[in-house]
Amino acid sequence: MIQTHYFINANVFNRRKLWKIMMVISIMLTMSMANVSCINGAENTPSEKKLYIYSSRELSGFFKDIGYPDLWYNDIRISRNSNGTALRFLNERKKKIVVVTCDGSIALVDSPGYLAWLNDANQVIVWFDEKSRVHYANGTSEKRPFSPYSGPDPSGKYFIKQTPVSSVLPLSESCNTSIYSTEKPNIPLIEVDLCGAQKIFYKDGKIYLTGNQYRDGKWQEEVMYIFQEKKNTLEQVDRIIVHRPSKSPAPFYAEDFSPWDDEVLYLDVYDFPSRSRWYSFNLKTRQLTEVGKVPFGSGRAFYLQCDIIKEVTEKLKVETE
Repeated sequence: MIQTHYFINANVFNRRKLWKIMMVISIMLTMSMANVSCINGAENTPSEKKLYIYSSRELSGFFKDIGYPDLWYNDIRISRNSNGTALRFLNERKKKIVVVTCDGSIALVDSPGYLAWLNDANQVIVWFDEKSRVHYANGTSEKRPFSPYSGPDPSGKYFIKQTPVSSVLPLSESCNTSIYSTEKPNIPLIEVDLCGAQKIFYKDGKIYLTGNQYRDGKWQEEVMYIFQEKKNTLEQVDRIIVHRPSKSPAPFYAEDFSPWDDEVLYLDVYDFPSRSRWYSFNLKTRQLTEVGKVPFGSGRAFYLQCDIIKEVTEKLKVETE
């Protein structure tokens, strides 16, 4: 009896231990699924203006759903239009641009070069050919004057050129950035002492230029210049320093700017195994707030008028039923 009683207690103990282990596993699985759901955009709500984060896995699946699996790859170039109602996916290898919009439509645009930028009418306004020449819609062309990573703003109205680095003058003196309109790509509108220019945005008659300055032999913190359109020129109206959340040799730069608000999206890059983080910078309060981590396996984030990926896939489901 004593021995039997011992085994009964042991079984009860084992059952309790097993139950605790199962509860821990259940909680971990629930958290994992929640994390996957968040990564795959499950928390994105259709028809809502906000920042949308998409994982590469979700975007890859999206291309399969819309019938273009051969046009997707993880490093595909993605941009939005000026008001956040369209996403544009450029396949450099096949010179194709897939445009999807909040009304659920899908358009395929042929690109004249391996790199190309569109205006809001889905017209190609600037493109690069294989000989590193850049072409403009007005018929002019020149040897590549800007980095492919800092092309025209989402509306396609303005772009930037950087002065070639001098082998004689210090970098702080020789490296500058000029703003041009895509309609008149050979007439500079204004020059800025910004060397590491990253992104340019245009909204409500103002131009926002982001990047780094090189002074005193080192790169300075992230800076944003704001210019006002004034007839045929631009007038500087503000200069804002954006302090990164932590010191790091890794990049920290602007990725997007809300079309309807004063929020600028910054990416704070972390080395593996840490995950890079997105921050929102409010131009009015000058506050930097963490808004999300880059999904495992990479991802993209944009300020959009709706969850475009869901809108397109749901419309396709209705049409195929």
